[in-house]
Amino acid sequence: MGSQAPPPGPMKTLIFLDLEATGLPFSQPKVTELCLLAVHRCALESTLTSQGPSPTVPLPPRVADKLSLCVAPGKACSPAASEITGLSTAVLAAHERQCFDNNLANLLLAFLQRQPQPWCLVAHNGDRYDFPLLQAELAMLGLAYIMDGAFCVDSIAALKALERASGPSEHGPRKSYSLGSIYARLYGQAPVDSHTAEGDVLALLSICQWRPKALLQWVDTHARPFSTIRPMYGVTASSETNPKPSAVTATAPPATTRNASPSIGGSRRPKAVISTKVPGVPPCEGLLAPLGVLAFLTLAIATLYGLSLTTPGQ
Repeated sequence: MGSQAPPPGPMKTLIFLDLEATGLPFSQPKVTELCLLAVHRCALESTLTSQGPSPTVPLPPRVADKLSLCVAPGKACSPAASEITGLSTAVLAAHERQCFDNNLANLLLAFLQRQPQPWCLVAHNGDRYDFPLLQAELAMLGLAYIMDGAFCVDSIAALKALERASGPSEHGPRKSYSLGSIYARLYGQAPVDSHTAEGDVLALLSICQWRPKALLQWVDTHARPFSTIRPMYGVTASSETNPKPSAVTATAPPATTRNASPSIGGSRRPKAVISTKVPGVPPCEGLLAPLGVLAFLTLAIATLYGLSLTTPGQ
């Protein structure tokens, strides 16, 4: 799906990402909430961390860009997902949330374009969940290419490497690398607002501030193009092969409903023209003339037949 080339130098922007959704991967989930928090690498390099067995949770960088949205999923949330996240289809509908559409894709692209490149998305368990789910949502719109300039890393792999490098491995029960477990292991307390997209993003940022310089070195070495991520589930061929905006603009008729905005896919997707043609059958317009002639001949024959039945003497 994309190049396996190494990152083009140090990542300038780390974009911490978390998605909440309707369920687990096998259920082909849909996003119910997302949060992206972008910080420049200099903000992490200047992080002051306290030493000791339970260091103080560092303050988040003062300069950061954040995008946080709730999304109507268009399908029912599993009871387990609703219990964990506090979101359900009914709650999101009551708040009149909108679906994951072209407008949301435009927001994502605009958010990315405001950040210094190269960008790297960082998500906890991102390789197995957040990244493939985001790819699936964008692919359903035919807009997966908007993430082509981004890189990504899974923070689980990064934090495992950092913990191994920080000291000798400990014998005992196998460590948990859930977000809450790592946070508690580092800071001696539970993270705030777990299983909300924004709460989990802030917790992940705090964890990545534990050893920020080592983390940045790991990210610079291991970041891979986001375009190499496969969607969590398949999409229809028509959605997957939608052309990019420039191609659509070039081939669309002048009277289409697309506006002149440079946004992805326009503010609305044009309604599909439903074809009524049947293979082997000529268009309706071509049948009108033969049908008219047939009707005239039928009327003439009926008139002559009527006259023959009313001859004089009967």
